[in-house]
Amino acid sequence: MTAYENVLVEIDGPVATIMLNRPERLNAISQGLRDDLEGALRELNPGDDVRVIRIKGAGRAFCAGYDLTPGQRRATDAAAEELDYLGPAQAGGGSGRQAWELGESRIALDREGLRTSVERWLWMWSYRKPIVAQVHGYCLAGGGELIGACDIVFAAEDARFGHPAARALGIPPTLGMWPVKIGMLKTKELLFTGDMIDGNEAAAMGMINRAMPAERLDEEMMAFCRRVAQQPLDALSVHKHSTNRWFEIAGLRTAAYEGAEFDAIYHETAAAKEFARIAQARGLKEALAWRDAPFGDGRTTPGAR
Repeated sequence: MTAYENVLVEIDGPVATIMLNRPERLNAISQGLRDDLEGALRELNPGDDVRVIRIKGAGRAFCAGYDLTPGQRRATDAAAEELDYLGPAQAGGGSGRQAWELGESRIALDREGLRTSVERWLWMWSYRKPIVAQVHGYCLAGGGELIGACDIVFAAEDARFGHPAARALGIPPTLGMWPVKIGMLKTKELLFTGDMIDGNEAAAMGMINRAMPAERLDEEMMAFCRRVAQQPLDALSVHKHSTNRWFEIAGLRTAAYEGAEFDAIYHETAAAKEFARIAQARGLKEALAWRDAPFGDGRTTPGAR
């Protein structure tokens, strides 16, 4: 296996474990971490010696969201910021250039980047081998999209799930598959408030499979993986894809792509722009405090997108 910078890979018989390894950032999803996760999955894809993939996180959290620190933005974001910097005249407005010469607007660049992100999550959703997630600590925003692309999720009872970014930043474009997992009412409740729930509540509403005491999580997750791995891979692939197909026929893929459209719209709202202004002027911690203060929870989790 390749030695990756942002993930660690361990193979134990038919079970491979990929550990997200940015503990100093609560495993927030940077471009590098996402590339390394996909790189490891591609390496583990051929053959049938490995039949189950387990994803877990190093340190205090599974994944606190997308990394919002400087230097972790998508190239499309940088291009959009350049458009803002140039201003309307230099960016094309009033310059006498034809419309087709002006390039893409910020929202078009944003939309394209979000659609690419959705495609990457759907690639995981369609991966030929079962992928299971082992969640402890925070699983927020982009972390929810990650487990949404997995087949089975076990979590510690005190794990924390949610999308605080609903308050000022946008939606997770795939919505973490919440609409098909927990239904319309619970999805709206979590998005309308940005509140977090624990592992027990997540299990009760069907967001995850099981919650258990943190000290038992690793052992029980691994035992489950070994039990699943007793089946031949071709059977597991049939079970996985035949189940997925029900939801794809019902429109899951189309709905996921629509999420990119709505997230791009959200990014043009006054709240999203104010968050960006505060983050640029006073730092991410201050922006998160501004976002969460009206809700009384004072959340300032690093990287919570």
